[in-house]
Amino acid sequence: MNADDLKVKVLGIVGTPIKDGNCQYMLEESLKAAEETGPVETELVHLQDYRIEYCIGCEGCLSRVHRLQKEVGFDVMPVPVKEYNCGIKDDMEILHKKMLEADGIILAAPVYIATVPGQVKTFIDRSRTFVHDYRLRGKAAAPLTVAFYRNAGEDTTLQMMTISLLAIGLSVVAFGASTVSTKEGVGILVKETRFAVKEDWLGMTAVKGVGSQVAQAALSMKAGRLALEEAGLEIKSRAWFPMPGE
Repeated sequence: MNADDLKVKVLGIVGTPIKDGNCQYMLEESLKAAEETGPVETELVHLQDYRIEYCIGCEGCLSRVHRLQKEVGFDVMPVPVKEYNCGIKDDMEILHKKMLEADGIILAAPVYIATVPGQVKTFIDRSRTFVHDYRLRGKAAAPLTVAFYRNAGEDTTLQMMTISLLAIGLSVVAFGASTVSTKEGVGILVKETRFAVKEDWLGMTAVKGVGSQVAQAALSMKAGRLALEEAGLEIKSRAWFPMPGE
């Protein structure tokens, strides 16, 4: 096994209307920790920079996956989808490509009334093809969040992101981490710095830990795949539901 083959890429996705804010800073620090873990390359994308339309429930992605499965077999996983699998032509095509090229994904979003902002939900909805084609299997992931107050929806927001990451096929390797953007999380603004999350030592320590966990898992997964290939071994994947004829 060549050591150069072990390099992995961790993609950080910021989901907030605010550019260059606490959520982005938090994710940047997490990605730095990922890079310090080993041979890791990182990239950060901000959903605010992309045009993402709502999912319209046309079922086109699912229909195309099923047509392809009839050709190659319903037991072939991941389904060999070669191109962008959505009928809506917008910037999700760019984001899908980045997700497929990554070995790990960290999704960061602030708490908006005990859950994620609408932009993040739209992004998740538009990733539906991965639920059916399994192309994100074998990639590590984890969520991050930031809130105005302590104990004000951080757990439910992390849970929502965790469930969504699992649903689109990613392997969530950490519960996630949360920070607060006010002094002690009691709503008092920290005027001395643009990035109040810096004052949350415990939260930021956990955030960096998540970056390291995702990087470690991505490296281990890739090393395992390479070792299996060298040994001529294959792990047979199965779907979450009965295949036709079973």
